[in-house]
Amino acid sequence: MANEGNLKNGEPYRFKAGEKQVEIARKGGIASGEAKRRKKTMRETAKMLLDMEVPKQAGEMKRKLAAMGVTEEDYTYQTAVIVGILNQAMKGNTKAATFLRDTIGENPAEMGEGESTLADAIEDAYEKRMEMEGEQDVEQ
Repeated sequence: MANEGNLKNGEPYRFKAGEKQVEIARKGGIASGEAKRRKKTMRETAKMLLDMEVPKQAGEMKRKLAAMGVTEEDYTYQTAVIVGILNQAMKGNTKAATFLRDTIGENPAEMGEGESTLADAIEDAYEKRMEMEGEQDVEQ
């Protein structure tokens, strides 16, 4: 509610005239630009890291990628993350399944009827995984 006390509390924030207002606006613009650059840098860093090749020392990760049928030239962290999310979806994690569905552009709210193929992709990946695990059990 407006009262005399509220008006006095707002005194330091009232419009400033002349050079003082220009200085305040300039500082605000500089701070805004720095924040945008930091955010852009984080986005670019995340993209760079996701595009990096999985190192040779990450044998377990490469084995999982191979088990999913990923070719060696696609051994990136981005691929590894998607494979991990796919594995979670196959275990029943509905948030992971929703993320995958939305990532590949099959959100029902944005699609026509009968166009979904995510369930087929998960089922195929699951069958491949079971085949690979069956082959590993035979070898041991």
